[in-house]
Amino acid sequence: MPSDRDRKLTTILCADVAGYSRLMNADEETTLDRLKKTHADFLHHVGEHGGRLVNTAGDGLVCEFPSVIRAVECAVEVQNLINRESRSVPPERRMLYRIGINLGDVLVEGNDLFGDGVNVAARLEALAPAGGICISGSVFEQIKNRLPRKFSFLGNKEVKNISDPVAVYSLSLTEMPAPDNAHMPLPEGPADPATGLSEEDARIRAYVKRQAAFYRRAGTFGAIILLLFIINLASSTDYWWFLWPAGAMGFVLLMEAVRLFSRNRHADDWEERKIREIKARHRRDGR
Repeated sequence: MPSDRDRKLTTILCADVAGYSRLMNADEETTLDRLKKTHADFLHHVGEHGGRLVNTAGDGLVCEFPSVIRAVECAVEVQNLINRESRSVPPERRMLYRIGINLGDVLVEGNDLFGDGVNVAARLEALAPAGGICISGSVFEQIKNRLPRKFSFLGNKEVKNISDPVAVYSLSLTEMPAPDNAHMPLPEGPADPATGLSEEDARIRAYVKRQAAFYRRAGTFGAIILLLFIINLASSTDYWWFLWPAGAMGFVLLMEAVRLFSRNRHADDWEERKIREIKARHRRDGR
């Protein structure tokens, strides 16, 4: 094997424009201008999420990410951006992308990637709806409890030139409701009834992360206030100027604490939560 060829496990994102030939046939110059603009948006987000462009072919893009989560986050952000900007354009002229993401083993030659890992991502992109995202089962297993997204299992699909069926999932571009509407995340049944996978873990994880961020911020503010107090004490005790920044930081923490912790648990809310929890448990037990 040549010295510049190797194998590795990586995340591949494939994207192309839905109905690109039709758009070019209708207006070549406008379509090309919009293609350049959306490609620039894509590459900006890819770079921000630690990915790189592998290659382009016409309207298509192939990108690589060392992180599955960052690849999915990038795809969601760029799809939301392009979809939002397309709302002012008549439906027949909208330039919408389809995205497929796969985690797989690839063959490396120079800066290019080859193999089933790339081919599966391309097949997933072809299965995705315009403006949407499809991911493989290997991607789903990595992100199912780490991103606040709703996943839909589309089945094990036979795809061209891939020997084994590919588990295909679509994911919502809208983040699942954060725990602002309740004191704790609530189970709402499994994302995939066929496997019994639940969305509860993802919600609880998101809630705990927000609490952890609050505690880190409180610790940082406390250290800053203590330092300012020491400086104030050492320089002059005639005017306690450190109270001004301390008050501002305290107000920020108070507002954050109210938003995060002070949700009331009314009886009706509690009963509704228990009903939904029991229903979810019965579905999992097959009752």
